[in-house]
Amino acid sequence: MPSPFIHIGYALGFGTLIMLSTKGSFTAMHCLILALNGFVGPDIGSFIGWCFEITFPILADKAMSWIHHSIGYILIMAPLISFLSSRLSRKIVNWKYTKSLSTELSNVNIEQTSKNIVSLNMKECYLLAIAGCLLHFQLDHIFEEDGQDKFYRWILSTGYFKKPMLPLSSLSVIFVGLSTFALFFGFAWIHVFSSSLSKQSLKTRLKNTLALFKAVVGEEADLGVLVFIIDFHFLPFILCLLSIHN
Repeated sequence: MPSPFIHIGYALGFGTLIMLSTKGSFTAMHCLILALNGFVGPDIGSFIGWCFEITFPILADKAMSWIHHSIGYILIMAPLISFLSSRLSRKIVNWKYTKSLSTELSNVNIEQTSKNIVSLNMKECYLLAIAGCLLHFQLDHIFEEDGQDKFYRWILSTGYFKKPMLPLSSLSVIFVGLSTFALFFGFAWIHVFSSSLSKQSLKTRLKNTLALFKAVVGEEADLGVLVFIIDFHFLPFILCLLSIHN
């Protein structure tokens, strides 16, 4: 399973890339809260389970099953950690700003300091908590339990890996080929060639094309892969962007 170093390093690297791409709008405070939830958050359940596995085995089992879980953490622990993170970020910002005023700085430097130091409210911390949780389980679902994680097994179940493979159907190849071309050239048409009037209908057609994806050729676990990519890759990135101050 991934170690604490990997979880925190991955979350900090993920946040740093967003910080660079947004030219500092996604601050170091965002990165730290993201990394905090990327490791310490969900693994609180594992830690509680380890502490009480002998004295209170029922409590240990519940902590593992409820807290070390993507949905359970978001509903149970993320609000509490978001509240504490928001209060802590406000105190850090006030302390740093007061310290900057107590030193001999020019007015320009003080103004720049006030721009760079921004506290986060509870809503923004909660978005980062969800993003950090998803980044945590993005690694756990793939690299934990020797590939026997339930969600990972479900992803593979949307494909067909049994031997011998199903007979290759020419209709399946044609279907997958047309779907792939529809996605690629549909995107090009929306953003390069199409007028604004026809964009909405074309977007609807692309969504319907995505809904048809399934393992029609063989080992392509398209449905499971799409769910995993959207939930654990795209969604954390979107949540991080939403946590930025307007």
